[in-house]
Amino acid sequence: MERNETDAEAFAAEAASCRRLFIVGIGTSHHAALVGEHLSRAYGGGVDTRAAHSFDFALYGPELGPDDCVVAVSHRGTKRYTALALNRARDAGCKTALITGEGDAQTPEVDFLFRTVAQERSAAHTVSYTGAVAVLALLAGRLGGHRTGAETLGVGVLEDEIPAALRMALGVEDGVTDLARKHLGRRRIWLVGAGPNAVTAAEIALKIKETSYLQAEGLPTETMLHGPFQCVEADDLFVLIAPEGPARKRTLEIADLAEDVGAAVIVVDDGSGDVPAGAARLTVPPVPEPFSALTCLVPLQLFSYHLALARGTNPDSFRAEDPRFAKADVSGRL
Repeated sequence: MERNETDAEAFAAEAASCRRLFIVGIGTSHHAALVGEHLSRAYGGGVDTRAAHSFDFALYGPELGPDDCVVAVSHRGTKRYTALALNRARDAGCKTALITGEGDAQTPEVDFLFRTVAQERSAAHTVSYTGAVAVLALLAGRLGGHRTGAETLGVGVLEDEIPAALRMALGVEDGVTDLARKHLGRRRIWLVGAGPNAVTAAEIALKIKETSYLQAEGLPTETMLHGPFQCVEADDLFVLIAPEGPARKRTLEIADLAEDVGAAVIVVDDGSGDVPAGAARLTVPPVPEPFSALTCLVPLQLFSYHLALARGTNPDSFRAEDPRFAKADVSGRL
């Protein structure tokens, strides 16, 4: 954030008057865009912000104009449909920005370029995800300041409170390791959360699929209750992401249903109240709710990692060591 602060201020000065702000990305970067929408809603001073998947945005719209702004998120800056989304925005006269990692890759032409972290060895891109969300938080705060004339996101939150909370969240790794070993044999892992943590649920389900190749689904709380729960079995695991917020009580209700069918439950929360008896618990520090999408994320990134280690898979390789998947080279088509 320190390194991008000057450019973030310049971006906010130009984008503050935009009609709509679109944040686009694919995969993990789309999840970052969704968290960015929550951050902008909370701190962006009322700017109409919409997260979109780059593929849909590039091929299906919406119609754009010079008073719109498009911010793309991409780990390497080279994804085909994210580049096409930016091309489409530029052709429409939009202000454009790209949040990406360091490196020499040819990135699309944009008005503002924000660099996060060095390119990761791991295809899971866990560090660049949190880096992208950090930049999106910075942009939201600067936009809010320009649009309202007042500070909407205090500097202390970004520079002190959130980094300290993330350090503390990293401290739960021993407990996470034990839980990963205990639940390695589960038929399916259901991750459930609401608001910004519906995004966390989807992101961690993706990490589990990418790193240990286990069956995992990440769903919003209410979506889980409207049909998907009917395919739950007793040898499944529920991970309920339920920090303080308007959906906490509803999310924790799923623990009772899981117990009724014999499934195990882990609750990830910020210690803001009791959790159902019998559920394992991972506790992170309390932060403003949009940022719980980072603090609750960290223990579950570690959970994904230790599931892979316990299963004996390589959490970094995108399964490239398997000749079948080396031949079916998904990464070469992105």
